[in-house]
Amino acid sequence: MSTHRPADDDADVTGEADARTSGTAAGTEQDAAVKAAGLGSSPQDSGRDRSEHERLATEALLRTDDVIAGYVPGVNILNGCDFYVNDGELVGIIGPNGAGKSTLLKAIFGLIRVSSGTVRLRGEDITGLKANQLVAKGVGFVPQTNNVFPSLTIEENLEMGVYQSPRKFKQSFDFVTGLFPALGDRRAQRAGSLSGGERQMVAMGRALMMEPSVLLLDEPSAGLSPALQDEVFVRTRQINRAGVSVIMVEQNARRCLQICDRGYVLDQGRNAYTASGKDLINDPKVIELYLGTLAKA
Repeated sequence: MSTHRPADDDADVTGEADARTSGTAAGTEQDAAVKAAGLGSSPQDSGRDRSEHERLATEALLRTDDVIAGYVPGVNILNGCDFYVNDGELVGIIGPNGAGKSTLLKAIFGLIRVSSGTVRLRGEDITGLKANQLVAKGVGFVPQTNNVFPSLTIEENLEMGVYQSPRKFKQSFDFVTGLFPALGDRRAQRAGSLSGGERQMVAMGRALMMEPSVLLLDEPSAGLSPALQDEVFVRTRQINRAGVSVIMVEQNARRCLQICDRGYVLDQGRNAYTASGKDLINDPKVIELYLGTLAKA
């Protein structure tokens, strides 16, 4: 599996770091609006939220506890982020640009340094482990961009997914092509000749080749046409129903909340709100503050 950092990460880093350090009027107004709507946390509320997180995350498959992380020393993107996903869940993460959504996935997958807090998988502390170690433990990751080997065929891309355990190839290939039949039919085609949506299917398939217990998806619908976006969401749900827990970061907030079991709203690097997808999509406060700007038709 490819675990290299996407080529446009520098732009992502700059954008997220600027969001934390610029102190723009828009950011200040949004922060004030969050607090006014009752979605923000005072120090006392933060304590209650952490206590509730500790209670609910006791049996979690994967959890983060009070994670602080960033790309530049002294500039934190995540500021005490609590998160968890249970076995069999599909959990969506939404929020404004610069909120730390993609940063959370990269912190979980060992692509950026966690300066404080812990990441645990089935109770085991996996904070800071390298990506190849995490893949071996059952954590898969699909980055937003540069997520296929364009010069390799579809089949060769999938072979890279089991680089650590090549004997798994046939069984895993059958599983993945069962979910994505087109990958089997076009196995000899080079990935570089595929459309954006098709490449996304290859990237997701490759991440599934090691039979992960949890799959991290970073903006899987980004840059795709509405029709292909719908296909990505349908496929994501199919992956989840096949027994893989999924954590999905998405800008298409409304569509994400429609398919997820639970959702998190991240803002300023911490949890602003969390509830079931159904509750979030129908909450007037969330609609006003987030879905109005993040949701797509």
